[in-house]
Amino acid sequence: MITEIGNILLCVSAALSLCLFSFIFLKKVINIDNCFHFSKNISLIILISLLSSFLLLSYAFLTDNFSLRYVATNSNLTLENIYKFSAVWGAHEGSILLWVLVLAFWCFSIALFSKHIPKKIIVDMLAIMGILILFFLLFILLTSNPFDRIFPIPLNGNDLNPLLQDPGLIIHPPMLYFGYVGTSVPFAFAVAILINENIKSEWLSWLRKWVMASWMFLTIGISLGSWWAYHELGWGGWWFWDPVENASFMPWLAITALLHSIIVSEKRGIFISWTILLSILTFSLSLLGTFLVRSGILVSVHAFANDPERGLYILVFLTIVIGLSLLLYFVKSSKLITYSNYNISSKEFILLINNLFLTVTTFAILLGTLYPLISSTLDLGKISVGAPYFNFIFSALTLPIVFLMSPAIFSAWKKTNYNHLIKKLGLFFMFSLIITYFFLHFYVDVENFIVFLAIVIAIFTILSSLYKLSQTRILSANLISHIGIGVLIIGITISNYYSSQHEVIMKKGANIAIQEFQIAFNDVKNKVSKNYTSKVGIFDLYDNKDYLISFFPEKRIYNVQKNIMTEAAIHSTLTRDIYVALGEKVNDNSWVVRIYYKPFIQFLWLGAILMILGGFFGIFGNLNLFKKN
Repeated sequence: MITEIGNILLCVSAALSLCLFSFIFLKKVINIDNCFHFSKNISLIILISLLSSFLLLSYAFLTDNFSLRYVATNSNLTLENIYKFSAVWGAHEGSILLWVLVLAFWCFSIALFSKHIPKKIIVDMLAIMGILILFFLLFILLTSNPFDRIFPIPLNGNDLNPLLQDPGLIIHPPMLYFGYVGTSVPFAFAVAILINENIKSEWLSWLRKWVMASWMFLTIGISLGSWWAYHELGWGGWWFWDPVENASFMPWLAITALLHSIIVSEKRGIFISWTILLSILTFSLSLLGTFLVRSGILVSVHAFANDPERGLYILVFLTIVIGLSLLLYFVKSSKLITYSNYNISSKEFILLINNLFLTVTTFAILLGTLYPLISSTLDLGKISVGAPYFNFIFSALTLPIVFLMSPAIFSAWKKTNYNHLIKKLGLFFMFSLIITYFFLHFYVDVENFIVFLAIVIAIFTILSSLYKLSQTRILSANLISHIGIGVLIIGITISNYYSSQHEVIMKKGANIAIQEFQIAFNDVKNKVSKNYTSKVGIFDLYDNKDYLISFFPEKRIYNVQKNIMTEAAIHSTLTRDIYVALGEKVNDNSWVVRIYYKPFIQFLWLGAILMILGGFFGIFGNLNLFKKN
């Protein structure tokens, strides 16, 4: 019955999505109030139907219903219940179902929280969301149905990918999907505005909170993915410029540019055409990420599927969506252009430069990600674009963006008094140089100009934001996020340039020094868990012969798939991490051991938390810390 009910729910949702889309035409012959009422109710029924199908699939996993091919492929009797539930989105079919469920959630949320927007705009937005939902449902029903049966029914399943059996992977994909799919809201808004050829600043104020919500969820998802990679994989890194990592980072850059553009359009009524274009491009990049993950055209540890048929289906839809929306933009965007003067010294101009840098960075990363595919398609040979290219692009284009944050904070709309601005920011920059000099020379010997420059700019941004915060006494989204980015830049720069690592063969009872610490290798013990066995290393950490803590890194072998997974052991303080990972066994007394010293890497996660907190204030309103005298 699960197969039949699941398929019925998906088919009903598809039919209702088509009905929802039809109101884009029916609003001309039906009263707009009735159109809105019907659209809102239909979007609610679609959400309930898709949620029911998702819960039905979850029940199949939790009850070990191996009659479903998807359950048999991605679960196991010995799998813990929490991972049985997360296995629902642990592979291609279930992840697409989660994707369309989140899309339905955003769709109904538009209908629910749209009191200040004309009903004809909301009806068009819901219709556009309806056609997007229909596409994904047809994709599920035709190529990726999680309710397909298998016969004969196996006695046990193939188990969930061991990479996904981690708490971080329970939260990471849903958060990332809420961010990814949330970009459909500004896309639907942009298309609706182009259809109606009308826009007002109060509508942009409404849209800004939706964009902020999507940005916040994307930030949470990317941060959790980085944290998981750092803790789980035993490589000592948190970002590898993997094609699928890039596929999530590009929409984040684009939606960051969109946020700044919306602010200008809302406050000054300019850059509206640019805001509309960025809304379209941001969602297009999200769809492109979906295509990269599921087509198998690029090699990635994150890839869900390697099926040309599925990839072709998404590519066709991606082409239609981008093609039609851009065609509509080029035909009608000129009717939305407003003319208003602004000075080169104004906040508007600085935010425009910020937007250009963000956009160029996005497409430079896109080029590096797709270039191996392009060169292979044109028979130019197999060429890989690695970390050096992306690191150079990121450094060269991101540092100017961060530097411009401080002038943007203190500059005024229309025109800024540059003499006053330069005096104030010049003082902050001088303090930043002094603080950076003593800060770096206290911890490391600075010989790299890029490191010094990056830290100066980061501290410059933090000091400027803190001073503005002391003036306004308000925790605002932009100030908290800018402080977070400054802290993040410090963590990235110092941990990347000044980490120490040793990959050595250690005998039991041996010691190794890293920085001022000593690590002693005591023993390796066997551990038996429900669905895996492991070798657990026992290491002790000493500081000048004073015992600090013990490490217990693991080498796990999963019972069904026989995959070998590394579980690193990490001791963290605010200023450094000591990271121990157990490698391969050499003989009974010797193992390969990887030991890393990561200075200030906790600033990376602290910066991400501050950025997320800034997003929270951007959605729900700023917080007044003190009463002014």
